[in-house]
Amino acid sequence: MSIVLYGPRGGSSLRPHWALHELGLSYEAKEIELSKGEHKTPEYLAINPAGQVPAMNVDGFLLAESLAMTHYLAQKYNPALLGSTPEEQAKGLQWSLWILLKIQEKGFSKLLMPKWTGVADDAGVAAGKEQLVRELPLLESQLGTRSYLAGDQFTIADINGVSTFAYARWAEYDLSSYPNISAWIARCEERPAYKAAKGE
Repeated sequence: MSIVLYGPRGGSSLRPHWALHELGLSYEAKEIELSKGEHKTPEYLAINPAGQVPAMNVDGFLLAESLAMTHYLAQKYNPALLGSTPEEQAKGLQWSLWILLKIQEKGFSKLLMPKWTGVADDAGVAAGKEQLVRELPLLESQLGTRSYLAGDQFTIADINGVSTFAYARWAEYDLSSYPNISAWIARCEERPAYKAAKGE
């Protein structure tokens, strides 16, 4: 078995790194430096024509998109990590997609876009802040009734979700008014696999 993961250890790329460590799988990590344009080289575009990170090669099977990677890895190597019942699995997928779309893409990414591009966007930042104020209370309420996103056991959904909140740190976004979210993040980040994925 050969697994090669392309991308850094942070952002969306953290998800497959973390999943691989949770599953106890050996893999080769290949850093792709976006600042040097390595994601646009012909060699990398042959792996992921979209020119984005992360990307993964499992015995010749090429896959992109971090949520697809974590789902595939769990399905292939330990389906229990998706959830113990179809209902848990469905809830995990629901919250994974919700956090990616509502919190990461429409929230934190808008806050960070000026840092990433060097172009001021006051309207975009304001829209991102409004989005987070509107949506985070729903996640806070959800985590008030359970330890993890899909129920009382850690699943791939928690990898997907907690990885999004790395963007909160980069954006210096204060989560202190969301104690359930903060406790969930701390609980997941104590896992040895998270620390190994981060290189700690």
